[in-house]
Amino acid sequence: MFILIEDTKSYDIVETEVQAAEGGRAFGLFQKQLSDLDASRIVEVLPNFHNVEFRLDNLRKAIAKDVCQRVRLVQDKLDFIFNREDRMKTILDLGNKGALPLRITHNDTKFNNVLLDVHDKMQCVIDLDTVMPGYVAYDFGDAIRTIINPVAEDEKDISKIVLNLSLYKAYAEGYLEEANEFLTTLEKETLVDGAFLLPYMQGVRFLTDYIEGDHYYKTKYDEHNLVRTNTQLKLVEEMEKNEEFMRKVIFDCI
Repeated sequence: MFILIEDTKSYDIVETEVQAAEGGRAFGLFQKQLSDLDASRIVEVLPNFHNVEFRLDNLRKAIAKDVCQRVRLVQDKLDFIFNREDRMKTILDLGNKGALPLRITHNDTKFNNVLLDVHDKMQCVIDLDTVMPGYVAYDFGDAIRTIINPVAEDEKDISKIVLNLSLYKAYAEGYLEEANEFLTTLEKETLVDGAFLLPYMQGVRFLTDYIEGDHYYKTKYDEHNLVRTNTQLKLVEEMEKNEEFMRKVIFDCI
């Protein structure tokens, strides 16, 4: 049973800075409300869901088998991924060392999982089936991945992927307005690492499926997963060009 919140709506695409900020507040508040709950008491409903080592291991296994003879077609994508492997393990490594606390996180922070009222003010977070232990940067990164990319996940023309940094800034400010008080300094510093990691990891998953013969994600044509891979890796590339700005936004908030 759930409480009905009347006169609410959700958006698949963020249209304004107000919406982005309210989305940030919603997920920040969600994490804050659960911040005093012992994460070890919560079941990991999707083991290794955001474990980048697990995703890269799966990619390497796919490469070794090369069941569809597609590896030769994607060597540039593989070079891009493996050249960034160490950096993308930052959050996981810090977590394994105990430097980052394990929190209760949402793990599916796309924008349409926030309910807004008629004035676009946040009401609550929905779609709770993936709530489980994780690191806050994962939630932040997945939200940013879906908010600041102006095109569809399977856009063939990657030149259209130009980051909407004003929406990034609005979301980050809204998020930290709620989360600043309970996050550690290191957690705040790794938020941008999460923003890099989530599109990277999604690209790894799409490429793995492409190499394995498209058995996991639904596809409409032969190179659909490859097109999806391209959009995610292009998103990472655009973030790298704007990393200084992205980190400054977080620094200014804290």
